[in-house]
Amino acid sequence: MNYVWKEWKEQSRSKGLWLSLSMIVLLSFFLLLQSSSFPSEQGFQVFLMSLYDMTVFFTPLLSLFVASFAVMQEKEQKTLFILLTKKESYRTFFLKKSLAVQCVILLLFVGWYFVFALFMKFFLAFDSAAFLVFLAASLSLLVIFIQLGLLLGSICSTRMQLIGANIFVWFFFLFLADIIFLYSLPSISKENVTLFSVFFFFDPLHTLRFYLETSLYLFPLDHLSRLMEDMIWLAPAKFLLLDLLIWVLLSFEIAVILHSKGDKT
Repeated sequence: MNYVWKEWKEQSRSKGLWLSLSMIVLLSFFLLLQSSSFPSEQGFQVFLMSLYDMTVFFTPLLSLFVASFAVMQEKEQKTLFILLTKKESYRTFFLKKSLAVQCVILLLFVGWYFVFALFMKFFLAFDSAAFLVFLAASLSLLVIFIQLGLLLGSICSTRMQLIGANIFVWFFFLFLADIIFLYSLPSISKENVTLFSVFFFFDPLHTLRFYLETSLYLFPLDHLSRLMEDMIWLAPAKFLLLDLLIWVLLSFEIAVILHSKGDKT
């Protein structure tokens, strides 16, 4: 609890977290004002999908920067050195730091989305189940990229390295990965479609969008082609849970193993 309170005081004084939230707020209201153009049938679901598509361009990058600089600040202020000299292991420190950063950022965004839900009720036919699905996808996106940001903050030794690493990771997931998948599409066959789907759904942005589209009934899973049936070998929610577990645990373990490379102390 001390870590959470300390993290809240640090984040509330910084501009990064408030800038992130203010951008999401502005985008949300901008799209809500355009909601009259959405179809009456499934209009709320279409709005949620559009809101997710808009925020996905900013949320990963902002999460990476806020989380990674939270760890870098511990190094620059020598608080990490003090904690480690008190015989606290880096694994213990990083676990507490991860939980604190995740808790502060997630609670702030959850609070905002519930406030925004009140505004949505005035403009759209509000659907609680659809809203909770959207919330699950949005928070999962935050969790994964916050943990990746914590990883980068742990292994980078300078702010310039960290800025470059954050931008590269954001660019890779948002653009480069899709280019690679598009390039490999012509070679997909029934024999290798399962292998392709493993890599495809390992990308959290693909998994989250697939989960959201299917859970909002914008992408029906009935009447799929045989090739698509072979590709979708798990339920969307299970793909999402697997991605969450793999990315969070993998990022955590890599950060603990490689932390000395970014330790300025």
